[in-house]
Amino acid sequence: MGKPQIAVRIPPPLLAELNQYVERVGTSKTDVIISAIAAYLGCAETVPLSQRIAEVERKVAELEAQMRDKSSEQ
Repeated sequence: MGKPQIAVRIPPPLLAELNQYVERVGTSKTDVIISAIAAYLGCAETVPLSQRIAEVERKVAELEAQMRDKSSEQ
C-alpha cells in the first residue's frame, strides 16, 4: 500500500519560496515538506535514514555553493 496523501493550501509567496528552494537544492517538494513537518513536530527520527542523509548532503552542497559564491566575489 502506498503512503497516505494530504492536500494543503499555502500562500502563493510561500509556494514560490518552496519552488525556488527545490530548484536550487535539487530535491522534491515532498521531501522538503516531510522534513519540515518532522522537524517542527520534533520527530525527525521518524523520517527514513536515507532521506535524512540526502537532506544533509543537500545542505552541505548548498553551503559549499554559497562559500564558492562568496569567495568569487572577493
